[in-house]
Amino acid sequence: MTTSAPDLLTTATGLAYRVQGAPDGIPVVALHGTPGSRFSGTPSRDALHALGLRVLTFDRPGYGDSPAGEPRPVRALASDVVAVLDAAGLEGPVGVLAGSGGSAAALALAAVHPERVAALTLVWPVAPCVDEPGSPGMGRREWLLDMDDQQRGLHGLAVQDPVFLRDQLELHLGAHAGAEGIVTDLAQVQEPWDVDPGDVRCPVDVWWGTDSSVSPAGHARWIADRLVSSAVHRHELDEHQWHVRRLVEVFATLGERIGARPRSAEELAGAAALDAGGGGCGGDALGGCACGAGGCASSA
Repeated sequence: MTTSAPDLLTTATGLAYRVQGAPDGIPVVALHGTPGSRFSGTPSRDALHALGLRVLTFDRPGYGDSPAGEPRPVRALASDVVAVLDAAGLEGPVGVLAGSGGSAAALALAAVHPERVAALTLVWPVAPCVDEPGSPGMGRREWLLDMDDQQRGLHGLAVQDPVFLRDQLELHLGAHAGAEGIVTDLAQVQEPWDVDPGDVRCPVDVWWGTDSSVSPAGHARWIADRLVSSAVHRHELDEHQWHVRRLVEVFATLGERIGARPRSAEELAGAAALDAGGGGCGGDALGGCACGAGGCASSA
């Protein structure tokens, strides 16, 4: 671990990360969505403490204080998570949570390094769009179903003119909004994955809703169906912006999968009250959208 600025924790490869929650809590690593940062995608530190969780978050490459680097196969993304776990001194299995664009790295970690993952939670996961025979992925027509025109256009530009898209994102979102990371995420999901969700064997919770045109429900259903070697728990919710109001519940559920004491309804309500106005779905102005589902006030 190195520190390049006061209070900035980084791995040997320069990935910026953050630790919050209960110092002796059960460890969880959370991967933000598209967009996002190490400051988004989790309940507040007080809420995490109440849940008995110690949570690591990090800026995925191209976001926040982490360098962009070169595009890599999905399997190689697992090394980023391993680097963060190693830097934090966590050698055993942990809970892993990922939102939208972070899904690929989380699935890769669970498939390639099963000894590091006790349980996996995916929130609004994004499936790969691949028509190539033999590579896991959705057909393009199915992949585009229920995706709005803006998202279709962004994904198209990420492949056809990534430099133009990066410049436009920086112009409209700001120089520190993670434009490099956004473009990489949008392009990578349209390329063949060298990891099959079917290789994941740990318990998996998949959370999604029916109302997003940013992360269509069909993607989550495809991934849930593909997790043939796992004990899959499906959470399909017909509730607008459920991911904002139920983030504490999502983390509590993952905590129970990996050994945290089950919380009563009253305890969950108390933890949610601690989260009100705090962290939550990108509540920090630096955070962006926690999961990439869009539609919440903090989403870009």
